[in-house]
Amino acid sequence: MTNVSELIFRQITPADFFNINKQPGAEALGGGQSYIDVPVKNVALPTWHSFFDGIQPVAKTNGPVWTVEINSLGGLGSQQVSIGQRREASVNIRSQKLFSRSSNRIYAWHPDHGGFPRAPVDMSSAEDPRVIELTAGVRVFILKTEEDEYWAGWLKTEEIERLSAIDQRFETMLTEPAGHLSFDPEIELNLASLKDPFGVQPHSVEVAEEDVAGNAGTPNKKAPYNAKTGRSEEAIAAELFQDDSSSEDVKKTQKVIETFERNRKAVRDLKKLYKTCQITGNDFIFSKVNGEPYLEVHHLVPLGEGGSDNPTNLVVISAHIHRMLHYAVVEGMDLAKIVDGKLDFTINGEGFTITWLPEHAKVIADAGGATV
Repeated sequence: MTNVSELIFRQITPADFFNINKQPGAEALGGGQSYIDVPVKNVALPTWHSFFDGIQPVAKTNGPVWTVEINSLGGLGSQQVSIGQRREASVNIRSQKLFSRSSNRIYAWHPDHGGFPRAPVDMSSAEDPRVIELTAGVRVFILKTEEDEYWAGWLKTEEIERLSAIDQRFETMLTEPAGHLSFDPEIELNLASLKDPFGVQPHSVEVAEEDVAGNAGTPNKKAPYNAKTGRSEEAIAAELFQDDSSSEDVKKTQKVIETFERNRKAVRDLKKLYKTCQITGNDFIFSKVNGEPYLEVHHLVPLGEGGSDNPTNLVVISAHIHRMLHYAVVEGMDLAKIVDGKLDFTINGEGFTITWLPEHAKVIADAGGATV
């Protein structure tokens, strides 16, 4: 056991996940993104200098680059990792692309070592529903101990919610896409555990969060991440239209993708069987150009958490409901409580019901149900 003094985190987006897990050949003109960016509006450059105090950075054209020994929680080992400013707007953790000759994926964030979500080999884009499922609520972090050692790990939303219920200093991890936490008093860290590393004692301490310029603000409890209330139109416009795009021309590429026919067949057959959303009926359903209803299929237990592609784990829903299940607060999704082919649950506190056809409900019941 040791104590944690500081922590920097980053929420993994579908785009991050897709880019750092592309298979070889997916990029016709290069390997694509190989880093995980942390915006300086969330973690200011002076904060990085303080976080890596004692490590002399190398001055590069775009800014400082630190070479840091990163230990991975759970006894997964240590490695030298380059972390530095790639452009004015961000600091990045480098060489995180999995399928690359220069890959140096942090062990704790590696699917073969740290149990990090594994990407489907046939994923086609960041909009792939499976990618969205796998990244939902995933936060990676690097922390600093009282001995000035650096350790990496990752947590999901539900684990952070449990921590923040005991120590509210973790709430920022739920409300921001990236950030820096400073712990005073420090908290205990179990170096041997990747999934439950924090020996948290109850505190009533509120942390002053950095504002967009990296300055200390006043303690407050923020709205959930992506809730943009309270920002002026000018601030939104300034962020939205900042010059943060590549000057390179958009290139058109052609890719050949192998798919798992078994999965596709289950999806196709379920859509033909239901023809409407199992939750809202015809609400939010529109017709495609061929006249067929547009529907999507959702994995009740995410693939990255051991969910399967067979009908016991699939429901047919509208695109609108699909996004709500991924991004809103979903409670009561216990398949063991299906009664007469129906299950009541809530999305953001509002009641909804999934309705299964009798033969579909029987398959789920025979499988023993599951709690999502």
